[in-house]
Amino acid sequence: MLQPQIKLSNKKEIYVPGDKSISHRSVLFSALSQGKSEIHGFLEGEDPLHTLNCFVSLGLSVEPMGKGSYSVQSPGKNNLKSPVGVLDFGNAGTGIRLSAGLLAGLPQITATLTGDVSLCKRPMARIMNPLREMGADVVSVEGNDRAPLRVMGKQLKNYSYTSPIASAQIKSALVLAALASEISIEYKESEVSRDHTENMIRFLGGNIEHHSPVHFSVKPPYHFTGAKFVIPGDISSAAFYIVFGLCAGGSEPLLIRNIGLNPSRVGIITVLKNMGGRIEVIAKRLECGEEIGDLLVYPSKLKRSVITEDLIPSIIDEIPILTIAGLFSEGGFEIKHAEELRAKESDRIQSMVSNLERLGVTVNESKDGYEFGEVGEIKSCAIETFMDHRIAMSFAILSKLSSVELTFDDTSWVDTSFPGFFEILKSF
Repeated sequence: MLQPQIKLSNKKEIYVPGDKSISHRSVLFSALSQGKSEIHGFLEGEDPLHTLNCFVSLGLSVEPMGKGSYSVQSPGKNNLKSPVGVLDFGNAGTGIRLSAGLLAGLPQITATLTGDVSLCKRPMARIMNPLREMGADVVSVEGNDRAPLRVMGKQLKNYSYTSPIASAQIKSALVLAALASEISIEYKESEVSRDHTENMIRFLGGNIEHHSPVHFSVKPPYHFTGAKFVIPGDISSAAFYIVFGLCAGGSEPLLIRNIGLNPSRVGIITVLKNMGGRIEVIAKRLECGEEIGDLLVYPSKLKRSVITEDLIPSIIDEIPILTIAGLFSEGGFEIKHAEELRAKESDRIQSMVSNLERLGVTVNESKDGYEFGEVGEIKSCAIETFMDHRIAMSFAILSKLSSVELTFDDTSWVDTSFPGFFEILKSF
């Protein structure tokens, strides 16, 4: 297995930006809430900022209050207005899918939602089809089930849906459509996906009835008023430095402050502990319905471990950086049941496999994952990021840990989710 070329000789403390998923949702729920809201800890990365700017075009009034803090005034959902131009979500899959759901349930809204080249390649039928069953008018402008999407808001009808995949984006798009249209929705999924939307509904006083961990109902009224949203650090961003701290040499821990520990998101910690990683959660607390804590990450000897199918929904975004941990693990690494990786910012199975092969790693690719044995060494090469922030950050962590020089075609994508990533990396 690879040996780290960097050591943690002193206890170091870092912060990571606000949670991207919750940042998107703080904008959407501010829009649904009549009056003034405050958002603190907002991720000022390109993705959430695109969502924020889109809702300004829909009638939100936004005033900065300092770094990551905003005062947001909403006229209420029924007084949002159709935008003058198209709504550009950049590379934000969460932003466009959740917003399409919300807008589909507002009869006064007509809008076209689009994004960059990468976003316009991502599948949208997964939200369009169930939204249409609710009575929505959502079409692909190009007729290919991809963005741009044309949304003509309608009064929707009560709906019950069983999702074929565990996806927080599908779930949230449909629930937000129900909230916008003041209707009931019953939702089932195969595994528990991240539940930030449900937590935000509870935080605002909404009524959710859980029939089982994967089956719930939401019923009106949804009379939300302005609130104070406090957003924790993003565990998906922290994952890069959790792996860094585990795979580095030395004996001192890395302290990562103020991380969201939503039970549907901590699969990364479970998997890394199963691989032999020593991670301690301290200073646990609750904020806006979300669990938060600080992480102490100790250099550890990792080993190959079976990642079970039930964990996949909670680690889907962290699989690229988990793969880097696999390079430093006894026995190598394997991921299965993760075909959803092919529908991310890039086909992340193909993106990871092709770059691992450039490093000289022998990889066996399958439809739903990939596998490699214990790795003794890697070679310098040019990394292709495929316009994908998580691919870029994962291999940047590898380059730092291994001291193998890797060049990158473009790393500007990192700003979509983790502004300041490279400044933190340079500090080690």
